[in-house]
Amino acid sequence: MEKLSPEEYRKILNGIELKNILLIDLKASIKHELLSEGMKIDIKDDAQYEYDDDKFIVTNKYILKAKNNDKKIVIKIEATFILVFESGFEITDDFFNIYKDISLPLNVWPFFRELVNSVTSRMNIPPLTLPLLKR
Repeated sequence: MEKLSPEEYRKILNGIELKNILLIDLKASIKHELLSEGMKIDIKDDAQYEYDDDKFIVTNKYILKAKNNDKKIVIKIEATFILVFESGFEITDDFFNIYKDISLPLNVWPFFRELVNSVTSRMNIPPLTLPLLKR
């Protein structure tokens, strides 16, 4: 199978337009009794897409776990976002496999960063500030 060229990727990327981004699910928990300095933060994400006519719909889920020195989970935040795009091109697996690693994080990461900062401040702890995304 032939891979998508950078030129083809850019052409399709330029043909999509973000119409909406929605937070559809949020779960957050904290164990105050386990709080400690220097917690290790681990963030994982997963994304899937659907393409229907001229709509390109992406589901992107983030899971943040902050663990103390005993490797116990102190903070857990799960957030699922839906992004709705209009597209002038058919979206393929080849395009999405590149998009989810390169462009999708640039669209969703700022929303997740703000959400984590806001939620942790409401947990009555110093808010977590996630790093800038550098690609």
